Amino acid sequence: MSDDEHDNGEEGDFADWNEEEEAETRTSRCLFSSATHPNPTAALTHAADAHGFDLRALTKQYGLDFYGTIMALNYARTVAKDRGAGEGTDAAASKDAASAAIEGIAKGEHRDERFLVPTLEDDGVLFEWEEFVGADATNDAEDDDDDDDDATPTAKAGDDEDDPKVNAEIAASSTDPRVTAELAAQLTAAIAENDALKLKMLTLSVGGDGESAEDDAPANVGASLLPDGVAKSKAKSKPVPVRAKPQKSDPRPDKRSALPNTVDDHYFDGYGHFDIHRTMLDDVPRTAAYRDALESNPSLVNGARVLDVGCGTGILSMFAARGGASAVVGVDGAAPMAACARANVAHNGVDDTVVVVQGKVEELIKDGKIPGGANSYDVLVSEWMGYGLLFESMLDTVIAARDAMLKPGGAVLPDVATIHVAGFSRNATSQPFWDDVYGFEMPAVQADLREEASKLAVVHGVKSSHVCTTDGVVKYLDLATMSALDTEFSSDTVLVVARADGIRGDENDDVVKAGGGRGATGLTQRDPDPSPDHDTEPIMCHGVVVWFDTSFSERFCKEKPVVLSTSPHSERTHWAQTMLHFAEPVALVPHGSFWWGKDQPKRGLVGTRTNPARGINIRIGMAKCKEEERARGLDISLEYEPVSADGTPGTRKAKMYQM
Repeated sequence: MSDDEHDNGEEGDFADWNEEEEAETRTSRCLFSSATHPNPTAALTHAADAHGFDLRALTKQYGLDFYGTIMALNYARTVAKDRGAGEGTDAAASKDAASAAIEGIAKGEHRDERFLVPTLEDDGVLFEWEEFVGADATNDAEDDDDDDDDATPTAKAGDDEDDPKVNAEIAASSTDPRVTAELAAQLTAAIAENDALKLKMLTLSVGGDGESAEDDAPANVGASLLPDGVAKSKAKSKPVPVRAKPQKSDPRPDKRSALPNTVDDHYFDGYGHFDIHRTMLDDVPRTAAYRDALESNPSLVNGARVLDVGCGTGILSMFAARGGASAVVGVDGAAPMAACARANVAHNGVDDTVVVVQGKVEELIKDGKIPGGANSYDVLVSEWMGYGLLFESMLDTVIAARDAMLKPGGAVLPDVATIHVAGFSRNATSQPFWDDVYGFEMPAVQADLREEASKLAVVHGVKSSHVCTTDGVVKYLDLATMSALDTEFSSDTVLVVARADGIRGDENDDVVKAGGGRGATGLTQRDPDPSPDHDTEPIMCHGVVVWFDTSFSERFCKEKPVVLSTSPHSERTHWAQTMLHFAEPVALVPHGSFWWGKDQPKRGLVGTRTNPARGINIRIGMAKCKEEERARGLDISLEYEPVSADGTPGTRKAKMYQM
């Protein structure tokens, strides 16, 4: 990809891709045999007619929601595979497998998060099952189109949220989780150039937009964002128990194959480039947090044996040595980087304390090649976090090292991680840039960007002033006790509402305009998302921004607990944030505006300009990618639902994104 494509944070190699054409030609394999069908609807129809597995009936009978249906489909394929029905066309075996799958779904056996991982690679049925299940609903919605209160002959083309045709389409299709084979193939090609892509994304994240690293967040923003009457999340204050003994292997089955050596080799090679390490070391919040945890907590580090997983240049190992550790072992999978770390350790005079070992942690553990042996370390430290927290899947390695090498009651640094979400405004996107480019409008570019951004998890820095809602915690991870399987999840629902501190997210901001404001002439009149002149204009939420915090809590760091935050409201880090764009924006009532009144007339669907929502229910899911070419990739699901002031839910939408 070109630098320009990364600079805007949304463009890619997919401008020529046509979702509708691809969907029409997607062949799909039968759920219970090796037969193929011209499209997912045909495959599901055949499953119902020939094998008695009627997904439409099952979703109604057992109340399967979006995630429940995904799990049911993967469960059905797993049952077929286990019974050998998927390898042939034996009608009796196929029908037997279908009956067993139906019986298992009735018992709830499908409700296991391992069934969120696709059983069949590029399974079109997973991405288009709603075309089959929701066909009747679609017809009903089209019949009701003429009754939409918002239908006006003068509606502007840019105002999709007020367009009656669009409203009918939204009502007709509550989810749109399509990920095509072509998209997956192109993403695979991009991941194959992981070094260059990672470096460009890191460069973009650290001031690539020309903004100062000094953040615009108001003081105590976390406490001020929640409006009165909305409960704060309890996750931040959740108690964290001390590990009593090393964790045994998680009893839950994990059928994913081990990562191919070629993929791991490429991953480690990607971190063999010094530019990436310079970017990470130049990230002051990141590096200072580890320094303070290791050097300012003598009761933990002084005299301790420390294991540094993924030591890179050796900086964390040297922090531990300077903090008083009696022995430090750094492990890195990249041979050139391990050699560099040894040289750094020797040059800085801590080679009598620090030893660097090269190799993959799991293999070193298996072969007994980590000095000291099993369960001999007091502290395990690692900077394993990827974009969105879990991209790159290095946490699995940290957990393996924890279980094999840490003493009972030993410390994991950091020891807590939380994933947060909030809504972002149009200013957080690249859309305002194209409103007025030296006196010209470019709506075709905006349309393409909206289409592309609605499918990909976009890694980009979001300003605090462009966040338009409160935030919520969707995942809490206790890194001292969790299993590797806990890294795949679907979260509980959190409600986000308009900020209570007066910031809407859509205020005039020259930074987001062409030429930093100098290229926006003011000659054009297009204003699809107008800056409000009072607090009653609905706030338009264009998507969800995801970030993470990691804590070196007082459980282990008694003298100086530390929190490393990648929040838009904190100092910028190289992780930036992860943006999940909505297909269409959701209108929200500003905090304290007249829209909260019960007597205010409302027209149209909840979440439109004429009937803005009180808040948005958000649910996030994350799963490791199953394809070998994207073995360290991440698939993210987003479910969102506007909610009115009286609690009435609007149209639920669900999408899947690839990272």
